[in-house]
Amino acid sequence: MKKKVYAFGLASVLGTAGLFTPFMNENASAKSASEQKQEVQKKRSEVDSSIDSKRREIAKLQEEQQKLEEKMKELDEKALATSNKIEDKEAENKKLKEEVAALKKEIKETEKRIEERSKVIKKRVRSLQESGGSQSYINVLLGAQSFGDFISRATAVSTIVDADKDLLDEQEKDKNKLEKAMSDLNTKLDEIQKTLADLKNLKKDLDAQLKEQDNLSKQLQAKKDKAESELNDLKKESGSLTKEEAALAKKIADEKAAAAAAAKAKEESAKAKTSESSSDSGSVSKSNGSSDNGSSSSSKARKSSSRSYSSGSAVSNNGSAIEVAISTGSSIVGRSPYKWGGGRTQADIDARRFDCSSFVRWAYASAGVELGFGGNTDTLLGKGRAVSPSSMKRGDLVFFDTYKTNGHVGIYLGNGQFLNDNSSRGVSIDSMSNPYWRAHFSGVVRRVVE
Repeated sequence: MKKKVYAFGLASVLGTAGLFTPFMNENASAKSASEQKQEVQKKRSEVDSSIDSKRREIAKLQEEQQKLEEKMKELDEKALATSNKIEDKEAENKKLKEEVAALKKEIKETEKRIEERSKVIKKRVRSLQESGGSQSYINVLLGAQSFGDFISRATAVSTIVDADKDLLDEQEKDKNKLEKAMSDLNTKLDEIQKTLADLKNLKKDLDAQLKEQDNLSKQLQAKKDKAESELNDLKKESGSLTKEEAALAKKIADEKAAAAAAAKAKEESAKAKTSESSSDSGSVSKSNGSSDNGSSSSSKARKSSSRSYSSGSAVSNNGSAIEVAISTGSSIVGRSPYKWGGGRTQADIDARRFDCSSFVRWAYASAGVELGFGGNTDTLLGKGRAVSPSSMKRGDLVFFDTYKTNGHVGIYLGNGQFLNDNSSRGVSIDSMSNPYWRAHFSGVVRRVVE
């Protein structure tokens, strides 16, 4: 019985060694496992070097993208300031046109008064003239019946002449006054029209620059996406090579172990006794069992992991928070300068220095609605729930595609107005019909309070 056990144990060892024989014979004509391992190690080293190079490339692209975003933001701030100036100049232009219309009306009324004065003068002349010609006033004087009558007539004529002269002087003054007023208005209108034209050309140039920068940003993003994809492929290749290297290392170790076991079994078979044979068989069986247990343990060690992302949810039953947030935010309109990256330290908050996203968070935090500390507009995009522009109401968050997609945020007030902190005016109330905001609003609205 013991001999059979020994025979089985020896066969097991030889059989285990025999598992590698085809592989070893196959590679004997090609390359050994050691040579293959060295080649894999060399290739993995090259791949790891490529990974480092690709990471540096991505880091450089990220740096370029950051600089580009800063440039785009600067251009966007100029575009916003220019748009606001255009809006102000158009309002001034409208006011001047109203003044021109009023002046034209006054001119018509003055011309009417001048015409009426002319009629009065003509009537007076006719009443004094007994016949036409330049001697009419003299004839009046010569027609006096006495010296007293002459004096009376002379006084009357003098009074009439002086009155006529005053009327003519007054008409001349009114005429000059109107001409000067019209000239001044025309000068102002010309200046405003020129300024408006310059501002619109500047806005057009800024928009063209922004479009160009946006195209560059997209190209950079495409390069970055490609580089990251290549990096992932390199990582996968490195992982595969690592596994291949580990498999080859195990193969080499198994080959050595199998060869050693076969040599030992052959040596012991020549001189060992039946009891020793039984012991060897048990040892081999135990060894095989340990290997199986290790494999099982390795299998159990593999676990899958998943990451869940929670979409934002609107804050319910807190309608009064909207008015508190708007009231708090409105209290610093015109008194809070814009600060890029501001509102993320207590010092900034105490000094009321915010950017658009931190201002919105601060306003709602004052009403007990926490939208998270830090972050940016992308963070706020994950809050609340999406609402269509046609359904938005007071208190909703409205987003604008400024220097980047959804790069600016404000609180909708209703009637086409929104409260925000922008680089041109700081905390202010602006109109969504402003050409700048209208052009940059793509319809993204989030409701954070029901």
